[in-house]
Parts: sequence; structure tokens; C-alpha cells
Amino acid sequence: MNIKGKALLAGCIALAFSNMALAEDIKVAVVGAMSGPVAQYGDQEFTGAEQAVADINAKGGIKGNKLQIVKYDDACDPKQAGCGGEQSR
Repeated sequence: MNIKGKALLAGCIALAFSNMALAEDIKVAVVGAMSGPVAQYGDQEFTGAEQAVADINAKGGIKGNKLQIVKYDDACDPKQAGCGGEQSR
């Protein structure tokens, strides 16, 4: 996973912490180009996020709460990327 992907994952996890007291599962939004001209990179980003979530969940999650990935395809369109983040709330 590249630096941008790691930063995105870290940001999503940080957002999840703000609602942690209200949720048993913590939803982590993964927004990327799952289709479109650079879909192979979006697939790699998603695979990296899946592995990170699996590793965290295998260690008991975060304060006992499991992570759950919510996948959003922005089709390599910046306008759609913002929508994915908003939909994850």
C-alpha cells in the first residue's frame, strides 16, 4: 500500500474513533478507484485495507470493537471520492 493509501486508511480509522462509543463495529471507509482507468491500484488499496483490518481484528479489534470495511468505488473521479466519504457516516 502506498503512502496515500496508508494516510487514507489512518484518516478513516481516526474518523471511526469519534463514533466508537456508539457502535459495536467500527466502520472503515475505503474509497478508491475500484473501476476505471487505474482500477488495479484501487484493488491493491482495498486488499491492503482488508489485510490491515484482518490483522487488527485478529488482535481483538480496537478496545474490543471489530473493524468492518465499507468499500466505495470512486471510479477515479475526484467528485465521487468525496461522496464515498460522506456516505460512510
